[in-house]
Amino acid sequence: MEFSESETQAPDDLTDLEAAYNYPPPLAQECKSYKWKIQLNMEDQMLTTTDVLKLQNRKVVVHFDEDSGQPDEDSGGLLGSWLGQLSTDVNLLPINYSDWRTFLPHRKDRAWEIIQAKFWFPNPDTRQGYVMGVIGNRCKDFKLRLWRDYKRNTRTESLANRPPNVPEDQWHDMVFMRFTDKWKI
Repeated sequence: MEFSESETQAPDDLTDLEAAYNYPPPLAQECKSYKWKIQLNMEDQMLTTTDVLKLQNRKVVVHFDEDSGQPDEDSGGLLGSWLGQLSTDVNLLPINYSDWRTFLPHRKDRAWEIIQAKFWFPNPDTRQGYVMGVIGNRCKDFKLRLWRDYKRNTRTESLANRPPNVPEDQWHDMVFMRFTDKWKI
């Protein structure tokens, strides 16, 4: 894929992002090179999730199946993969919450703004619920992967085994949450 100079410079919205927003996250590397054939402002192109970051003044057009209400074709695959990467950014979407439904609304709003800056949805107000539900599931999956990979037998051992990309306060809160009776099986 060829980008013009104006399409590969730093994003215009960079100054609007939170200071701690650090993109792209280090996980989901297997998706970086896969290319989806998508529509970009009415023009077919091949893009990777990394290419989406470089887009300037253009958006990926996401097509939805009218019967199921879910994204289809390659645009749906690209969106899903990109949301998976976005969900691993602990500065934008911290891991220290117990339920996505009660997650901080301003964080969800910020995530939706970032998504809309890169993807175009027909009827965005009706698609927002679906997309935010998907990112909520991706965040949950990310938290489960972290817990599976970094949990140890005790709270103290788990605290000491913090993932390198997770801030100490978030890991502390998550470990304490996971060692409560609610999480014991």
